[in-house]
Amino acid sequence: MKLGDLEREVMEVFWAEPSRSLTVREVTTHFPKHAYTTIMTILSRLATKGFLIEEKIGRLNSFSAAASREDYITSLILEALSGTHDRQAVLARFAESMPPGDRKYFSRMFNRRSEK
Repeated sequence: MKLGDLEREVMEVFWAEPSRSLTVREVTTHFPKHAYTTIMTILSRLATKGFLIEEKIGRLNSFSAAASREDYITSLILEALSGTHDRQAVLARFAESMPPGDRKYFSRMFNRRSEK
């Protein structure tokens, strides 16, 4: 599931400190051009979509990331792959387009896994 621009910017705040919970007010300090209610709405939407975990602490709502940035990017790649009839062709094109350093990394990673 793709994020909108402001949703992604808000998630970047959480991904920068993945183990930290933040209140609406704390998140709002990162977005001085946006109203408190706008940020509150974005946080609620992100919780509904499963990107944030919402916890009520007294009268305050606290939010934390449900998954990492890497998990999100992986889900985007898998979603893109699910939209093709020829996964192998897409994967081959993707591998060919990678910089040499990334290809070497994948090669080492796959070699280590096959040794196990």
